[in-house]
Amino acid sequence: MTLSPSQLVDAIVLDAAQAALRTEAYAASGADPKRLAAANRGPLLLAIATAGDLRRELASRYADELGDTPAAVQALLGTDPAAARAAATQLATPGYVRRLNREQSRRANTTQSLPQPVQATATPDRRADRRLAETRAARDRALVQRDYAQSELRTARQELNEALSDRDEAQAIVDALRAELDTERSAAAKLAGDLDSAAALLIRFLAGRPQDGAAETVAAEDVDPRGREAGAGQPGPADRDSPDAKRLMEALIGAGIPPDTLASALQLMLAPPSPPPTPALTQPREIALTPLGGGTEIGGSCMLVTAGDARILVDAGMRPKTRIDIAGPEHIDIALAGHLDAIVITHAHNDHAGWVPALTGEHRYRNVPVYCTPDTAALLPIMWNDSVKVFNRTRADYVEDGEPPAEPPYTQTQALAAQRRIRELDYGRVVEVGDGLTIELFRAGHILGAAGVVVAAGPNRVTVTGDVSNLAQRSVPGLVVPDSARDSDLLVIESTYCHADTNREAEVERFVRLVAEVVENGRVLVPAFALGRAQEVALTLRERLPGVPVLIDGMAKQISRIYEQQTADTSRPLRIYGDQIREVAPDMRAQHLRTFRRGVIVTTSGMLAAGPAVPWARSILPDPDSALLVAGYQDEDAPGRDLLDLVEGRRTGTFWLDGADIEVHADVRKFGLSAHADRRGLLSIMREVAPRQVMLVHGERYHQRGFARHLERLRYDVAPTRHWQT
Repeated sequence: MTLSPSQLVDAIVLDAAQAALRTEAYAASGADPKRLAAANRGPLLLAIATAGDLRRELASRYADELGDTPAAVQALLGTDPAAARAAATQLATPGYVRRLNREQSRRANTTQSLPQPVQATATPDRRADRRLAETRAARDRALVQRDYAQSELRTARQELNEALSDRDEAQAIVDALRAELDTERSAAAKLAGDLDSAAALLIRFLAGRPQDGAAETVAAEDVDPRGREAGAGQPGPADRDSPDAKRLMEALIGAGIPPDTLASALQLMLAPPSPPPTPALTQPREIALTPLGGGTEIGGSCMLVTAGDARILVDAGMRPKTRIDIAGPEHIDIALAGHLDAIVITHAHNDHAGWVPALTGEHRYRNVPVYCTPDTAALLPIMWNDSVKVFNRTRADYVEDGEPPAEPPYTQTQALAAQRRIRELDYGRVVEVGDGLTIELFRAGHILGAAGVVVAAGPNRVTVTGDVSNLAQRSVPGLVVPDSARDSDLLVIESTYCHADTNREAEVERFVRLVAEVVENGRVLVPAFALGRAQEVALTLRERLPGVPVLIDGMAKQISRIYEQQTADTSRPLRIYGDQIREVAPDMRAQHLRTFRRGVIVTTSGMLAAGPAVPWARSILPDPDSALLVAGYQDEDAPGRDLLDLVEGRRTGTFWLDGADIEVHADVRKFGLSAHADRRGLLSIMREVAPRQVMLVHGERYHQRGFARHLERLRYDVAPTRHWQT
């Protein structure tokens, strides 16, 4: 057989899609067969099973390929309609065809590695018997050598992955330090040409001069507060005898300028009189919003908001399971058709902010400001730098056979350039970002720095929640709805869990009880998303199980430090590290894998797709005294989903991870520790905002439809997830 099971099934489904498009009902649709096949894989498989003529045609077309293909594929194109329908259901199950690929690959490798049996001679002969025995002995030696080589290969692959992970971590630290240095250089360059800073420094010199021989000085409280801040660490009243102060006084005397006059002028420059108030806009201005991505799906979130000539984007995220060069918002071309006044980022997760460097990397958008909260500004550089490294590893993912690897959407240089476009905006501050278009950020919960945004044009207002949690978590407070959001013309609200009523605290209690039970004798691995989930898990363990050792590994280490740094001077400082919680140094992971025998490891990636979670899973899954606890969403193509499928209804089995089979004897469980508002939470937010209309985004279309019907029964006006305007 020349095609793998997945390639053969894909080809059969594509042929079925082309056959459907030739029918009278679809002939004029102009649909793309590949897209139709990808979006309707299950229905097309069922159509093949129920349409005898189509099944016979495909069986004839692929007769040469069916001889060595798995039984399910043969049954799909067989003569028994019932067996064909059963096979169609199997082949449509997520992960089933991938398992067929792996089984076929292992069979092929085993067949190739075994020597061909030696044919015995027709006549009994001692020399023939001896040759046969020698051949068998050579075969046995070869099998032993093969097994030893395979063991060495697995060990070498593991060491290579650990070395690559260590290198990536070291590079991440270097990149973070470079970003900090770049920020400091920018600040220094700005300070060098800052008239306010120069004025504040001169005032401090003038404040130290003697007046009429007396020791009186200009009172410190008379200096504008901005001057005191900008002049921190600069010469003050005690430096009146310094050479610089004397030079200033001599220059003023020589020019005949009274020092008091100069001081007054500088004070006015620092604190100019308030301009007369401008009349407020009283005439309504039309405001429009168009979802460009993340509307009826999760990923690639992006919205275009316009008012008159003003055009801004709210979020610009990446889509999962898409080739990297086209992984931005699905309809971003609509935004690229004109200018942009600003990009507003609700939070630092890649599905909301990961495409920003690709936008600011374009020449015409290189000066577009990127507004976000200070906490999000601290998190974005590490997220963008990590994306650049991921691009290099995934260039061949989702690329058609025979095509070259995809080009990364942006580079390290463009990520650094995007950092320079960031404009920090505190919660509650209103700024004008376009002609008469203003934005105001408000606390949204979810993760550190997450914000919703109120976009206003005159009296018309649109409120976008971003990802939102109305309940407080251990790492962040919950949503705070500002007065400006109430009675909005439109509330655009996420709907990730609009179909579920969850009990998060009950899940936390179940999680804590199981961890406490397992760590009596073993280890617990928690693969977690680096931003948000890992910090929440660590803080939960610190609070509820203070005696349990906890290691944090992967990118979650740096992000946990940012959580601590950003909250250090707030009313809710977060303490993650210390006492029982430590981070894994890049050169110490191999040692911890050997010696850490009791406690919890919180590490990335959350879907077991890459990162330190892979070697930790290899070590823990075969151990019956240990557990792996999945704490977040798993894509259907993710290894984490395969693991959950494997253990559903049973505790043990063989799990294929990173090129090797692993015996699963550890306890594997899933916990709902979501940072999104559930159905009840979303309704609570809507009641508090009381908008004129509601639009659902960032959710699965099927669940959104059911929730929309429920909202309509509650007398909410639900706008379709498409272009909207006042």
